[in-house]
Amino acid sequence: MLSRYCFLIASTLLATVAQAQDAPPRGSLQLGIGSAGVGTGDYMALKAHLEYARLLGRHLSTGTRLAFVGGSRESFNTVYNPDRPSNEGVTVPYAMSYQAINLEQEFYLYPFGNDRRVLFAVGGGGYAGYSSRYGAPSTRLNPTTGTTFLALDQENGLHAGYLFSFNLDVAVDPARKWLVGGKALFQNDTFGNSLATLQLKVGRHF
Repeated sequence: MLSRYCFLIASTLLATVAQAQDAPPRGSLQLGIGSAGVGTGDYMALKAHLEYARLLGRHLSTGTRLAFVGGSRESFNTVYNPDRPSNEGVTVPYAMSYQAINLEQEFYLYPFGNDRRVLFAVGGGGYAGYSSRYGAPSTRLNPTTGTTFLALDQENGLHAGYLFSFNLDVAVDPARKWLVGGKALFQNDTFGNSLATLQLKVGRHF
């Protein structure tokens, strides 16, 4: 009798372990890194992120990530004195730069399902963060005093924006735990800064 009960308990435990091993993944951690074109492609920046994604069903998931963007390029601009129309101006060097740290939230739609070895998803969502951007210097007029001064095109502070993406991931092991893939993303914020990003990703289902 005791051996029979032991056999039933062992069978139940083995069945529970087997179910846990065969259960579909409910989420993943992903690391992405790649290049982002700032504005209309004025210069390239590095974008990296760490994302926690959670499955919400066979065709839907959500991802929350912390992202960093940073890049710069040296350039030149000719500054003119409006009080001297014949002046040829002075060419000055300057550094165009953009840095940002964002908390991004995205929802993913899997038209073919997320229970496959090859996963394709269309994403959309929003983000908020802090950014700092420097652009070209220019000569400006102070309307109060009537004097001219040299000013940089710059902005920094809190921002928010929208984003959308295309995603492709491939499971590289028989258990479909490890993923490699790519992400193409476009985003635009309240300062009017836009980024077009291509990233490589590596992830782990759990």
